Amino acid sequence: MLLNNFKQFVTSGLSGNNLEEKFSLREQQNRRLKEDVKSVLSCRQWIQIITNNTFDCTRFIGVVAAAAGAENYLPHTIPKIIAQVSEIGMMADIVIGMNNGYECQSVIDRFSLLPNVQVICLYTSDKLANNLPAKIYDNFRCEGEPYYFKNIDSQDCKHRIFIVHQKEGKYAAGKIRVLGDIYDSLLLRSIEHGWIPPKILITFDAESQFLVEQKYAFVEPESNGLMLMVRELEKHPEIDILGTRNKFAVYQKGMVDETKVLLPNFSEEVPPLQWFLNIVHGKYNGFKWMPGGGTAGKIDAMVSLLVVICQRYPGTRSEDTHFTILAKYAGFIGDIFLDVVSINRSPSFSDMTMDKSPKKAWIEQIFRWNAGCQGLILCYGKHNVQLIASDCFPWSIFSSPIEFLKRLKGREKLTLYTIAQKLRVLAIAFFVSRNIRNRSLEKPDILQGSKVKASW
Repeated sequence: MLLNNFKQFVTSGLSGNNLEEKFSLREQQNRRLKEDVKSVLSCRQWIQIITNNTFDCTRFIGVVAAAAGAENYLPHTIPKIIAQVSEIGMMADIVIGMNNGYECQSVIDRFSLLPNVQVICLYTSDKLANNLPAKIYDNFRCEGEPYYFKNIDSQDCKHRIFIVHQKEGKYAAGKIRVLGDIYDSLLLRSIEHGWIPPKILITFDAESQFLVEQKYAFVEPESNGLMLMVRELEKHPEIDILGTRNKFAVYQKGMVDETKVLLPNFSEEVPPLQWFLNIVHGKYNGFKWMPGGGTAGKIDAMVSLLVVICQRYPGTRSEDTHFTILAKYAGFIGDIFLDVVSINRSPSFSDMTMDKSPKKAWIEQIFRWNAGCQGLILCYGKHNVQLIASDCFPWSIFSSPIEFLKRLKGREKLTLYTIAQKLRVLAIAFFVSRNIRNRSLEKPDILQGSKVKASW
């Protein structure tokens, strides 16, 4: 229904000859954006008609993709999110997509021991193309009818964790591929078959934690940021999508309930680029994307956006930025709740990549995201993207320099020495970002076609 039938574009090899075609490059980008927005709005309208605008306000659904390494986070983050949902007075349905044959059976077994939690294992059939969702079944052989969510008695007070085992295959690898199976074959098709979905859906990553950090002062480790998000959505029913503020932290080994996990260490300094993003995200133009590691919203808006992205752009890496762009031009009302942060893992200064020629991991993390952003700029045009995601310095910070200096200093006392040290780190971030920008311009992500790569 929502497959992209208009002419594919290739993000590499653009030449001056394109300007001589019937439509200029800018016009092609505008038209592509318009077509995508039209499909998003059509899908949302379809969901509203099928459901008669009736949604379950007693339950809450969350979706997360998992791959190698997720076993270091999920034993802590999933129970924590379920506990936060319980504190709100709701029940949780958590869908975990195990990408391309990835398994962590010990973690699943541990979920089965959680009180008041039901674990349900689901399995995908073969994925026939990188942009086609695989069907989902409740048995390993993928026999019989596909699995769909069913309406449950409101008295059923169990939380549920759905483990979607995505079959390993040629077209399966990549975060957006397993999300495509979940949002289309499970959520959208369940709605088609009469399921009344929860009103609120939240996207998050394996390491995500939803915590409170008011006025950029300090993170409250035991706070319930999810509760603040839900209350904000209830207080402002006109909001379609509410993002958290992204917060990078270096993770360290720890123990939770006798299980080894990785936990954020808020006392350790993060590298310059991640530190800079901690300061500017959500506040300044060019840094206003809704983070995939922590965004909540109305399920009809969220599903319609993600279904279109997954089907049309199987090479997208920055699905959160992509998501925010389409939401903006679809007219969805969105905001970033600055008092709530979603924790995103940052490499430490000393971490190196596992490549044949090891590189600084903190630089490569930002390069990957920049390459994804450059792919989106080629897709929709810089003029349509730059307010949400930009590789330029946010000079607007100087319109309120005192406010920026307060964010710059964090919890430290504002002295000349402190300012000098922070400005030094800021300068490092600026010059490193220029090098990353040049690299990403040379190697932007390819979003469509046979040359797309599996991305995380």
